[in-house]
Amino acid sequence: MQKHRLLELSKIISERIGSLMEELEIATNVNLNSLYLADLKDEIISLQWATRMLNWILDRAIDGHQPLGDTKRQLESEDIEKFENMLYGRIQVLEIELDDSNTAREKEVLVNETNTLKCVLGHLYNLKSGGNQVQATWIEEADNSPIWRKKQTTKVNEMEPRISAQLQN
Repeated sequence: MQKHRLLELSKIISERIGSLMEELEIATNVNLNSLYLADLKDEIISLQWATRMLNWILDRAIDGHQPLGDTKRQLESEDIEKFENMLYGRIQVLEIELDDSNTAREKEVLVNETNTLKCVLGHLYNLKSGGNQVQATWIEEADNSPIWRKKQTTKVNEMEPRISAQLQN
């Protein structure tokens, strides 16, 4: 029996949240930049929102109907479309908030959240089209993001003196 594609997406998002939590714990332990920590927390919160919406749709799907054959596929497609519309709606709200934001930090937070939700949309698209490179999309988007590169550079620059000091001891 084939699993609901939104269950697959939920698993991918859960794994991403887990890796972000680990990264946050490590970054906290080595006292990295507070803005970097805040960005990690914001990304986790965005993904948790997506997970809550996914679970709400999946709970309704499981409780509401147990169809057979083509009807099951049709209802699964409706569930996917519902989640996709929720993501697009949230992204539109964030883009409006971005236009109205006043501070650079607020804009950065809104851009990060928008990018995170767009990444979830990319995974959803991969699952809809049967793509096998679901996690590769996440990595590719992160690698191409100037914010990601800035975070990585900041992290390396902040860790370099600590690592050098540890190596000398």
